[in-house]
This record gives sequence, structure tokens and C-alpha cells, in this order.
Amino acid sequence: MEPVRHFAPFPKSPGKSPKSSFRAMDKPDLSTSPRAIWRLTWPQLVMMYVMAVMTLTPVWTAGRFGADVQAGLGMANQCTLFLSVICLAITSGATAAVSQSLGALKITRANYYITTTLGLSLALGLVMGILGWFFSGHILELMQIHEDIRPVAETIWRIFMVGLPFQYMYTASGVIFRATRRVIPPLIVASLVTVFHALVCFGTSFGLFGLPQWGYLGIAWATVAAQIFGSSINLFILYRDGYLRRGHIPPLVWLKKGLPYLLKVAIPAGFASLVWQSGYLVLFILVASVPNECVAALAGLTAGLRIEGFIFMPAMAFNMSASVLVGNCLGAGNEKEARRVCLSLLRTAVLVMSLMALVIWPFREEISQAFSTDAATQGYIVSYLFYNLLSTPFSVASTVLGGVMVGAGATHYNLMVFGGSFWGLRLPLGYLLGHVLWGNANGIFLAMLISQVLQTLVMLGVFFRAGWTKHTMRAHMQHKKQA
Repeated sequence: MEPVRHFAPFPKSPGKSPKSSFRAMDKPDLSTSPRAIWRLTWPQLVMMYVMAVMTLTPVWTAGRFGADVQAGLGMANQCTLFLSVICLAITSGATAAVSQSLGALKITRANYYITTTLGLSLALGLVMGILGWFFSGHILELMQIHEDIRPVAETIWRIFMVGLPFQYMYTASGVIFRATRRVIPPLIVASLVTVFHALVCFGTSFGLFGLPQWGYLGIAWATVAAQIFGSSINLFILYRDGYLRRGHIPPLVWLKKGLPYLLKVAIPAGFASLVWQSGYLVLFILVASVPNECVAALAGLTAGLRIEGFIFMPAMAFNMSASVLVGNCLGAGNEKEARRVCLSLLRTAVLVMSLMALVIWPFREEISQAFSTDAATQGYIVSYLFYNLLSTPFSVASTVLGGVMVGAGATHYNLMVFGGSFWGLRLPLGYLLGHVLWGNANGIFLAMLISQVLQTLVMLGVFFRAGWTKHTMRAHMQHKKQA
């Protein structure tokens, strides 16, 4: 069955039937069978790896221009992620709201949340892009970037700000596909975007394929071009299939009732992302200011994070599946099934990713050589992978549990646990080990491992002990009626 048929984008209207844009069934797919879980997860797993190739392409290309370009790209990327927290917040709220609405068979409500999410994402993307452009100098000054890489980082940052609205829309539209269990279209789009990005990145950086040679600037402009390309295709598909229609623009009276729950989920999720991304900014500052080999260490961290992202993409696929499945179950009022699905996904994800880490472990040096030609940078990449691969079971478990809390609308747990472990343990311990005791970035990498272990143990305690299932839209509405 074609995935688009799982969800009816049009509310029923007397005397009027949808035309060619309506190709869906009236009842969404809410199955939680192993086959349904696999059908939802495998396209996202493949898509994560496709997107990982896209993230690795600029890092590899930057490595051909030297450690300063690679480090500058890493700082610009991290700053951009910091500005993306608002989009991540809105899409977290959308995941919970849309998946729970479908679980409760509230199709019209789901359509309203879809258009609200896309509208908010576009508006906020424009605002943040403009602010990021005009205050680029102040932002990078706060980062305390080394003088050798600041010009590169600022140039790349300004280009990234041009593409920020499109990045917001690409992210938001992808979440809409996932929340409605339409996972094949975004996989196809991501594949096209990755190929397009690679051609433009290599072409404009090195003057290949008849394209102009812009050097490292080609890396940044290729990213912007890919975001425009991807968001345009996603929006076209949503429009073609009937999800974007004038009748789906929510009236003000509905927004007064429906928007508070989206914000109730989005605000803690936004703060969680803000705390996490700001923590990584401080982490970058700690690495960039270590007493020894700071530039090589920063380049190693940049490459290490991209390699980590590539390795752990399946965990994100399980995270996404968990959020949608839990949202469907709790929207239907089936708490027992939600817990069963969570445990099943958790066991599978930890087992699969731990086996993958074991396979990769012997090849750490070969991987580092593929991402940098600088010997010192290679050494820090190997060190980062050493600690990162050891943390695999814990990293994967906390990632999946984070998705569970998003689907349940209990994002405040992510804020408290993830934020507390990062700012309460990872950063202070990283400073102690990296700056005071060891004098290099290896101490910071060890602190990351220790904090990850503690974070996962606390999240498991939340899952088994806390009332995370009591924060759904259903409970929210009942509470408002009682009030």
C-alpha cells in the first residue's frame, strides 16, 4: 500500500468530494505490529544515512583546504545549529500534535497543525536568518574563535544565514511527512538532495563539472542550494497531495484552542535544544582554547562529530519512529501499547548500534585518515572515536528515550535530564580534565563519555518511574475543562 494512503488530508465536506489531490484513505495507519514498525523505521534509517553523506561531504571537502577551513566550517555549523533550536522546537510540538491527532482520528485537527507548523517555521526562519546576518560579528566574537579561523568562519556563517529559512522549511516539511507515516517521499527527496549537494559542493569548490571554482566558499553555497532544492520539492509534494490547501488554514478560534498544546510541547523542547546547542558551543570553546594543539583539536572535534553523526544515524531513525508510534498510541488512549512499543524499539536499537560500534572499532585510524591530511588532527579524531564508540549503548538508549518523550508531549523531561547532564557534568568536568589536569582535548572527550552514561541512567529512571504518559493532548484538554 502506498504510504500516502494512510492519511486523509481533507476534512469531509457535504456535497463535495476531493479531486485528484485527494488520494488518501479516511483512516490513518495506526498499526504497531513489528511489520508496521519496520515499515516506518527502515526508510528513515536509510534516509538518515543518505543525509549523513550530505553532512560528511562538506567536512571532507573542507579537509582538502586545510585544518583552518575545516575548523571554521565546524564553528559556523555549530552556530547555525544553535539558531535551529526554534525550528526543532516547533517540529517537536508538531510531531506530538499531529501523531496524537491521527491516533485519536482527528483528521481536521491534524491538518490544522500541519499548516500551522509550516507557517511558523517559515516566519521564524526569516527572522532568525536576518538577525543572524546582521549580528554575525557579535555572535562569532562571543564564540572566542581563534584569529586564524575567524575570517573563514564569518564568511561561511553569513552564507548559511541566507539559506536558514529554507533549512527551516526543509526540516519542518520532513517532520510532517514522518508524523503522517509518509516515509518514502522524504527518502527519495533526501537522495536527490544529497546527489545535488555533492555535485555542487565538489563542482564549485574545485571547479569541476563546468562550474566556477569558488574554493571553500563553494562548500557553503552548495549547502544553501541543497536546502532550497529540498524544501521546494517537499512543499510541492505536500501541495500536490492535498496537504497544503486554503481550507487547512486554521481559523483564529481554533488557534486559541490548538496552539497552546503545540507551544506546551515546543517550548520545553526549544529550551532543551537551546541548552544542548549552547552546551556544544561552550564545548567548542573549551576545545578551541585548550592549552595544547587547539586548532588541530577543534578540527578533530568537527570531523569526529560528523563521523559520529554518520555512525549513529540509525539511532535517530529509531528516535523518530518512537515519537510517532508513541504519539499514535497515546492519542488513541493506549498507554500499555505505548510502553510496549518503546521497550521493543529500545532493545532493537541498542543491540544493532552496539554491534555496529564493534565492527567500526578496529578501523578508527583509517577513518581519521579519510577525513584529514593533518597528523595532529587525525590523532584527535581517533581519540574522539575511542570515547564515542565506548558510549554507544548509552547514547543510543538516551536518543530513543528522547523520541519517546517528544511523542508523549513530555519534552520537559528532555530539558531537565539532557540539560542537567550537559551543563551540570559534561562542561565542568570537561574543563577540569581538558584544561586543568590533562591540558588537551582528550580530557574533554572523556567527560563527554561520563556524562552520557549518567544521562542515560537518569532517562531510564524517568521511563520506568515518572508519569511521562500523562502529558498528551487528551490529558491537556481534560485539564482545561476541569479548570
